[in-house]
Amino acid sequence: MRIKRLVSLLCLSVFLFSCKSTDIVRKTTISLGFKEINGIKQYDKGNYEDAFNLLKEPAAWGYKGSQYALAFMFLKGNYVQQSTLLGMGWLGVAKEANVKEWTEQYNNFYAAATEQQKDKIDEIVKEYIKRYGLKSQDVTCQKGINAQRRLVLKCHKYNGLGILYPVDLVE
Repeated sequence: MRIKRLVSLLCLSVFLFSCKSTDIVRKTTISLGFKEINGIKQYDKGNYEDAFNLLKEPAAWGYKGSQYALAFMFLKGNYVQQSTLLGMGWLGVAKEANVKEWTEQYNNFYAAATEQQKDKIDEIVKEYIKRYGLKSQDVTCQKGINAQRRLVLKCHKYNGLGILYPVDLVE
């Protein structure tokens, strides 16, 4: 009896210590959508700290409205340290949603950049798409029009699983 317990304890120890931790996290899509909606409302009201705290998680999970709002928080320096590079990174990944206005804004800012800035922007957009893009986060988005005739972008994370990368705060 004592040997069985010892063997069981040994097997359990081997199992626990041989398991590798993964970076995969599970998240409900309802909570992400709720944070995005409320974060954008706070952004529109000028409550940038609240907006950032609500938007950073859905942005990291691939939600395009959150990414777009973060882009302008960084471009303008609202609550976060102003960074054209980080702002363009977020705007570059947000434009995966194929919203005409977002793509035009990105293209206009990009055209005004120097060649050296363009190289850095290209690098960060590539990295952000790798981390926060539609494919990497298994997200799809649908465009629609609300009652006020404004664009509504609804994103959905299919399986609720993904790697949650931190949001860069400095270049």
